[in-house]
Amino acid sequence: MVNLLLPLLLAHFLADFVLQTDKMVCIKKERFSYHKMQILGWHVFVHFSLYFVAILVYYCWFDDTTSFWILLAMISGITILHFIVDLAKSPAEKLFRDTQIVHLFSYIFDQILHIVVIYLGVWLVFGGQSFLLPSELGVYPKFCALASLVIIIVYFVGYLIPYILGVLMPGFNMEKKSISVTKQDGKIILTKNQDVPAVSNKELKAGRYIGGLERLLLLIFMVLQIYSAIPIIIALKTLARFKELENNRAFAEYYLIGNFLSMIFGVLTSLLFIYILHL
Repeated sequence: MVNLLLPLLLAHFLADFVLQTDKMVCIKKERFSYHKMQILGWHVFVHFSLYFVAILVYYCWFDDTTSFWILLAMISGITILHFIVDLAKSPAEKLFRDTQIVHLFSYIFDQILHIVVIYLGVWLVFGGQSFLLPSELGVYPKFCALASLVIIIVYFVGYLIPYILGVLMPGFNMEKKSISVTKQDGKIILTKNQDVPAVSNKELKAGRYIGGLERLLLLIFMVLQIYSAIPIIIALKTLARFKELENNRAFAEYYLIGNFLSMIFGVLTSLLFIYILHL
């Protein structure tokens, strides 16, 4: 039933993107440690809490004939499998040499696996009954579906594009610099040709936020059918980056590819949003 599946998917996206910080993601990539297990434990606890709210709403407002304990067992299983997948993700990436294309496929496959697990959990609760998106949605499941798409267009795509750019333009954000160090024991130590980030993490994070807002505005304009306002978004972004685009050809190519990818994903998700909105 969509009244259970779509809220569970929304709970997943909220916990995996909105309520998970970049620091938590970095710690989850570290080697096995007590601190890593703490972060993973907190992460899956957030998932379980949101899943619990979803089944509680379903049981109280939509279907009190299904055993609540079965629903509780279902979300417990989903949460345990989520923990196992997250725990195995980093070792699996290192097993496949930890390249950019491995990170890209790992990011996509990770989300597909979580979604499939949720779908199978709901499928088992309803006795193997197969169901797809119906021709008409109620207010509650429609809200959950639309909210999930907003998170996808702002957060999921925002993290996906850098992975794609890392595959298409490997090493773009690393440049060679000679770094001199002050005297030590009467000697001057000079370290040459060190790979250092050309763009800081703070700038990359700001770019992700700007891209998310850009796609959100694109979604709003497409829903309201204000298509003439869409070029304004592109113009504002280009104006803000004009100096870098003029002086750095590599950055211009990187920017254009990223911008085109952002617009493509934004338009496709917006079309799906409009389709669901009119169900």
